[in-house]
Amino acid sequence: MISFTNHSPKPASPDLTPLLDVVFILLIFFVVSTVYTAKGMNMDLPPAETSKPVSGKSMEIELKDNGKILCNMQPVTIHELAHELRAVARKPSAMQPKNILLKSVPQARVENFIRIVDTVRNEGFSNLVIVTSDKKDDVNELPR
Repeated sequence: MISFTNHSPKPASPDLTPLLDVVFILLIFFVVSTVYTAKGMNMDLPPAETSKPVSGKSMEIELKDNGKILCNMQPVTIHELAHELRAVARKPSAMQPKNILLKSVPQARVENFIRIVDTVRNEGFSNLVIVTSDKKDDVNELPR
């Protein structure tokens, strides 16, 4: 006798392995692309009451008390700094630093400080951040 019962196969469930692979790859991408820590030297920076933390990929410029300039921990002249900034400006916007951090010791000459600020602005950057210390107690003790 012929059997007319319906023998349908079990419904197929979707394979989640490719989806999990994509999720883990995206997770790794975001973890690697967002974990940037600013490395630097301990400097006696002037305090500021309105300072805020800065995050993200940054370019660091340091001004020493003897007038020496460091760009990403490498000694440069003001002309080499301008050249370095031009090279950074030519990169795609995704590869450019979110902020340009300017660290200066309190004993640095204002003339050198202003020269660096002008160089950064002349090269077309408007994301200059002046780094300060977070010593709130020192703010009330200004020199007389």
